[in-house]
Amino acid sequence: MLFEAPSPALNDRLGVTLSSLGAVYEQRSKTFAVTEDSSRTPIVIENAVGAGQLPPLTESPASQPPVKGVSIKIVKNSRTLTPSKLQLAKLVSLSKKLARLGGTVVDAEQQPITPAGFNAVIQGQARV
Repeated sequence: MLFEAPSPALNDRLGVTLSSLGAVYEQRSKTFAVTEDSSRTPIVIENAVGAGQLPPLTESPASQPPVKGVSIKIVKNSRTLTPSKLQLAKLVSLSKKLARLGGTVVDAEQQPITPAGFNAVIQGQARV
């Protein structure tokens, strides 16, 4: 996810949105995690630029450097665990909600993801 106009105001909206989605800031990794009912395969939100570390946007987000983009991914804690279609659908939904803040969801090659691409993610047939 790349943001079109990074700014302190965007950081503020991003922090509010992550908080409303139940994302918890992980101080050690400097990422946000959304576990909900699937703590074995949490959705992790990290900085798309640099070392992947996000500032704690839920605490004075406007004073942090503007976030230029975020990576949204599902972390598998075991080789045998695979995300369910429900978890993949949550990943797509979360991506679309964050895109409404003023960004574009892109794949690994930095190309915008199409509706067919989102469907492929939900079906487990795409790596983004």
